[in-house]
Amino acid sequence: MTMRRRWALAGALFLLCASFAADRPVARLMADASPTTLRVFNFITWFGEGGVILYPAAAIVLIASLCRLSEDWRPRAARLLARSAAIFAVVAAAGLVNDALKILFGRARPHLWLAGDETGFHFLRYSAKYASFPSGHTATSVAAAVIFSALWPGGRPIFIAFAVLIAASRIILDAHYVSDVVAGALVGGAAAVIVLDLIHKSGWSSSRAELSRSAPKSRPGSFRKGKTRRRTDPEN
Repeated sequence: MTMRRRWALAGALFLLCASFAADRPVARLMADASPTTLRVFNFITWFGEGGVILYPAAAIVLIASLCRLSEDWRPRAARLLARSAAIFAVVAAAGLVNDALKILFGRARPHLWLAGDETGFHFLRYSAKYASFPSGHTATSVAAAVIFSALWPGGRPIFIAFAVLIAASRIILDAHYVSDVVAGALVGGAAAVIVLDLIHKSGWSSSRAELSRSAPKSRPGSFRKGKTRRRTDPEN
């Protein structure tokens, strides 16, 4: 681990510990949110569902795999396959790790505390009511923002904004405490960085720019006698 990442990890852990102080005050404040606010953020929070990204990514992986069978589509299909598979791997990894941590910590959701019922951590208690820590919606949305930013850097502000909105929706809806959302963001970001590192080290892509490389363009002299002259693709 580089020194930069060590400092980032230390800062993230400090932020997580500090966020626990805001849990109950913010949860009680959000309990008074207006019906209109709740409707808006109920819509926003849907985009944090893992399936919103995983199902389309899996479908694209299948389609791109079939397209690679055609020599004409092979170069474009290879890049599409690499991108969609990377998206699936990053988001799925974040979701799996986050679900395991939910079971491990078994934290009661804010609405239970607001109703005067149980609160705190109930380790290894598997139930939707005790799946508050970390936030799964936040983990998947942050992981998605990281991989999308790696593939399409120009859209990074938009991807980050969506992740922030989804994370905020979980707090506003009293589905999670502030610390749950912070922890989810850390899980999603860490999972994305680790999976991307593994992708590059495994040789899946020949360079860090491979996943975001644009489609090849035709060059002068590429056509002779009605046939396409193709360069040999080292990946295929």
